[in-house]
Amino acid sequence: MVHLKYTVAVESVPRRWFEQAVVTLYDLVAETRTEDGRLFLADGREVPDVRLVRGDHLRAGAVYEVDDDAHVRVEEWDRRSAVRVAQHVTDGAVTAEIEALLKGVERPREAELRGSLSSGGTSGTSGPTGTNRWASLQRATGTSHIRLDDWWDAASEEWPTQGSGKERAVSRPASPSAPAPLEARLDHRLGRVTVRATPGQLPDGRWAIRVSLTARGRSLLRPLTAVALLVAARALRRHFTRTLDTMAARWNDVVPGLVSQEMPHLRERILTTALETPETKAVPRDAL
Repeated sequence: MVHLKYTVAVESVPRRWFEQAVVTLYDLVAETRTEDGRLFLADGREVPDVRLVRGDHLRAGAVYEVDDDAHVRVEEWDRRSAVRVAQHVTDGAVTAEIEALLKGVERPREAELRGSLSSGGTSGTSGPTGTNRWASLQRATGTSHIRLDDWWDAASEEWPTQGSGKERAVSRPASPSAPAPLEARLDHRLGRVTVRATPGQLPDGRWAIRVSLTARGRSLLRPLTAVALLVAARALRRHFTRTLDTMAARWNDVVPGLVSQEMPHLRERILTTALETPETKAVPRDAL
């Protein structure tokens, strides 16, 4: 088993702004309408590359085709309880299934993502027996879950350390603590990776987010996977910290400008994004 932990400092997101943004996005989608399968905004502009191919618009069972290689299915659409949608994406031999759930729109309580990724390639196999033999090695599943009330509570507590908010990644288990409000897990036949994140507040108002990663082998392959993890521990540690630093840098580039926007401005930004085509996406925003 390998256990790593690292802390990054990022710009915070005000809870009130986040909740208003969720309602704004929900209302924008709820205001859309369909005609002959085409999707239109409330002002009559057509949303490109999206078509209703089955069911009633924004009702359970509705299926939308997006960019020819993806389908989105509405499982639940209720402002008072939850929004749940599923997406099916194919790219050559690779297939992805993703389901997203948000409990509570006006005051979001929980959010969850579930998904699977599989490869349909059969090279090196001979008939059904060969395909079945390797099928489990060509498939991975994952889940992520955030308890939003717990996240905001933790984010309001002052972080015990000062400075940059970073700590060195280590390869030993951490001491038991309260459950992290954000947890993600990736499962494969060879092993399982679990990531947990807990925020805290720095003196300057930013968040310090402590992230831990635990990787371990599974079933009869556990000894072999454990050896491989130990051999690769140093490289894994470097990749872990660099990835978090990169994600934090990107977050800090985008979030301050985003959370400074009032809802009418954010609404227009979302509309502009929804109307983008492959051609306009290739043009820098400041040139539009």
